[in-house]
Amino acid sequence: MLKQLVRLGKLAEARCLFDAMPHRDEVAYATLLTGYAAAADFPSAMTLFSRLRASSPPHAAADPFVLSPVLKACASAATGGADAGTLLHAAALHAFAVRLSAASSVFVSTALADAYAKAGRLELALRVFDEMPYKNVVSWTTLVASLARAGRRHDALRRFAEMRASGVACDSHAYAAALTACADAGLLPRGREVHAICAKLGLDAVPYVANTLATLYARCGDFDRTLTAVSRMGSRDVAAWTTLIASYLQTGRAEEAIEAFVRMLRDESSNSASPNEYTFSAVIAACANIERVCLGEQLHAQAAQRGLSHARTVANSLVKLYGRYGRLLAAADVFRESIVKDVVSWSAIISGFAQEGFSEEAFALFSEMRHHSSCPRPNEFTLASLLSVCASAAAMDAGCQLHALAVVAGLEHHAMVRSALIDMYGKSGSMSDADAVFCNRARDDVISWTAMIVGHAEHGHSKEALGLFEEMCHVGLKPDHVTFIGVLTACSHAGEVELGLRYLNAMNKRYGVEPAKEHYGCVVDLLGRAGRIHEARELIERIAADERDGVVWTSLLRACAARGAHETGKKAAERVMEAEPWGSGAHVAMANLYASKGQWREAAQERHLMKQKGVVKGAGWSSVEVGGDDRGVGVFVS
Repeated sequence: MLKQLVRLGKLAEARCLFDAMPHRDEVAYATLLTGYAAAADFPSAMTLFSRLRASSPPHAAADPFVLSPVLKACASAATGGADAGTLLHAAALHAFAVRLSAASSVFVSTALADAYAKAGRLELALRVFDEMPYKNVVSWTTLVASLARAGRRHDALRRFAEMRASGVACDSHAYAAALTACADAGLLPRGREVHAICAKLGLDAVPYVANTLATLYARCGDFDRTLTAVSRMGSRDVAAWTTLIASYLQTGRAEEAIEAFVRMLRDESSNSASPNEYTFSAVIAACANIERVCLGEQLHAQAAQRGLSHARTVANSLVKLYGRYGRLLAAADVFRESIVKDVVSWSAIISGFAQEGFSEEAFALFSEMRHHSSCPRPNEFTLASLLSVCASAAAMDAGCQLHALAVVAGLEHHAMVRSALIDMYGKSGSMSDADAVFCNRARDDVISWTAMIVGHAEHGHSKEALGLFEEMCHVGLKPDHVTFIGVLTACSHAGEVELGLRYLNAMNKRYGVEPAKEHYGCVVDLLGRAGRIHEARELIERIAADERDGVVWTSLLRACAARGAHETGKKAAERVMEAEPWGSGAHVAMANLYASKGQWREAAQERHLMKQKGVVKGAGWSSVEVGGDDRGVGVFVS
């Protein structure tokens, strides 16, 4: 009866039955201690062990089947770091085992090594292992797993090779430990060797091994083999389904990730593979990637129903989803309700407010984050989000403070932070500071070069921008679509029409970048500034119909207004109004075009049409930082 209750996890009932037993031998103690070890309840295990020591001869407590579950419970209580309390208990149990000659037992020594490793004292674990007179497959597997967990992956694989050479028959757990070391170290060739052995032994279909294989291939970017590893399993557990969904997500196949989650739910009742917090986190992230906010809300409700919505990973994915699509109240609610917040949680909510332009709220959250006792220092995502706020508001003083913080945190050389700093200094009017950040780079990356090219282009430094582009290609970096926006903008500002057209034609042929509507918009602006309205119109007609949005037509309309091209301007205005029916730009441009030709009646009709539609032209406004130590931001409009 005691064994059955422990097997079912009913430890409170098991303890009541244990206390009511008229005679309790070592078997009864060992059975209940095994239950406490499985539940990671070290205090209860230690209390029961102390009771056995007080009421029985010493050899009873030194029984390996009694002592090893106590050590297992001690290992389960460890945090994987330098845990002084767990280490003290492990050392005391070690001394007890040595005094009563129980340390030679393979069960006791293996559990003791595991406890030391998980308490952060790997050197003691290795010493216990090396002194073991006999080592079984569990001992070797514990050692390999401990080394991999401590980041010593090459040592883990060396010990795995020693294990195979010693003649010990490896089981699925041993191979899984070796594959985990390969995955963590990114050693794909070595992992494939272990995979081949597993396939030869027929272990690659065992769920535990298949899941580790899938993780190996996913981390090494071989997602086809990830899917193959998962498909080898007869029945998938929650780890397999989660790996499958995450692999689809990492390869940009968000729709398939969602479909896999639906299949998982359908199979839930038959194979008991209920989604956990990591499954929900991955599928909610898939919704964020394809703008399925409504589906994300449904998943939020289902996670809440299962009691998983407050889990850190789920909450982080929900905050990112809601924040990315402007649902800031929902994002803030999820963030405040989450029990545990890490730097990812704080970065996600700060980024959400920053993207929507709520600079004060973003900085208030950042200040709260820095004063939060349990939160580590900000990461590159936090700083990049706040620097983007400073860039859009030209708040150079706050940006300089963030720059100093990045230096203190050792993040100033991170590509994301460096490009955000360049963008902030550039938009604040200080290209000299942007150039200083760029020149201090530790390594070359496309993002930083692109930020410099765009910065110079926006300031009208076309020669510098185009020179940087040629230099960037010379050092072996491949430009992306954002780089070419900067290049074409520089050509437009410099009036380099033919050069701009050559770059547009070379984008796909030479650099493998397919021109998008933004690039065509730049070239339309380039042609329009040069007065080549007819060519700009022809270029737009060559663009695919679904790419012709308000951006390209607005560029043409502005050129027509500047050159007085009435007929073409009218057609462009019609297309802009179709794409942006509530926008004021087309109406204002046409009114100005009519006015420039003295057609006051038509200009007045255009203004009247705006009033009828309820379209209001937004006022242009500026801001300036004023005051001494207690500075404020003054906003003014014309």
